[in-house]
Amino acid sequence: MSGVGTAVLAATGLLIFDIPSVGFATTTEQSVGRSLFAVGLFFALSSALFFLFDLLGGAWVVRRKLGAPLWLAAWLRGVAVQWVVWMLTAAALMCTARSAGVAATIGVFVGIQCLLAQFRGVLARIIASFEVGPAPAVFAEAAERAGIPLSRLVVADTPDEGFVGGWSSVLPRTLVVPRLWERLPVEALAAQLARRVAVAQSGAHLRGVVGAIAFNTLGFVVVQRLTGATPATAAGLVTIMAGMTLWAFLGVLFLPTPSRAAVYAADESAAATVGSAAVKTSIERLDEWQDDEATRTPNVERIFHPVPSRTNRLARLEAERGGLTAWHAHHLARHALWLGWGSFSAISRAVHCNVGRPALWAMLPGD
Repeated sequence: MSGVGTAVLAATGLLIFDIPSVGFATTTEQSVGRSLFAVGLFFALSSALFFLFDLLGGAWVVRRKLGAPLWLAAWLRGVAVQWVVWMLTAAALMCTARSAGVAATIGVFVGIQCLLAQFRGVLARIIASFEVGPAPAVFAEAAERAGIPLSRLVVADTPDEGFVGGWSSVLPRTLVVPRLWERLPVEALAAQLARRVAVAQSGAHLRGVVGAIAFNTLGFVVVQRLTGATPATAAGLVTIMAGMTLWAFLGVLFLPTPSRAAVYAADESAAATVGSAAVKTSIERLDEWQDDEATRTPNVERIFHPVPSRTNRLARLEAERGGLTAWHAHHLARHALWLGWGSFSAISRAVHCNVGRPALWAMLPGD
């Protein structure tokens, strides 16, 4: 979490000392081109300053390491994609704010969030540069057990063992799954597919995406209200970046609670399809490939982890409290982080589960 802490401190310093107003133009007299040039340099500098955290998190402390040239190439590609997204967002917001006012700017912000959500699978493939191939035979059997057509699966080959894929757009039509899962027993693989089917059919995926868009949009409005910033100027964009970084940090603190509830419910829904034993096996195997934390202290899990520890998930599964309902929003916290690319959030790829791991920047680790 050191990267998140550094981002929060930096954002706080920018706002307290009003640094954007000192280093950037505060009026619309500066042309759009010159304003975006200054903001683009700041965006590039921000990515460079976090290189050390990415290096530690993605190249040194991970269990399955890439060679240095491969990791650096992946990091540069991911950072470049994020910079392009930030610049396109900045240009759209600035031009709209200068020509059409506040309401239209909020509408453009919502549109950008929707585009990022809709093309999540495409951008994940560009960022991670993973190969897509035919589904191994075990996927066909598991898909049949889970009740999902094999044609809806996209099997991605990525070396990052924390990659779990997910639904690739706003509406759950195409499911990205890692080729690594062919190493799972067929019943455990079926359990993973069944939980994703349940998340889609119950509307929990859509609610997670819509909830994340609403959360980020509320932050966009609040930040402008509290700071008086406007995306019409270079200083305003940098101020909004700092404010949205702090807003995203609030999301890291509070959104994991509803996210954990959806994970528990998805476990129970999957168990109703393939049985509890298969779900238990899948929970244990996937946790070994990700955090590998059997237990966590209550406070750490309550604040920072949208996916419960495997001990808690197994215990809750035995309690049989019911499956997904109309109020569950799956991956609310992690959708908000990914969509933070459309709000210039500096911590969208700096949390403990994806720092320095480009394969996990668009599709974060999950259940």
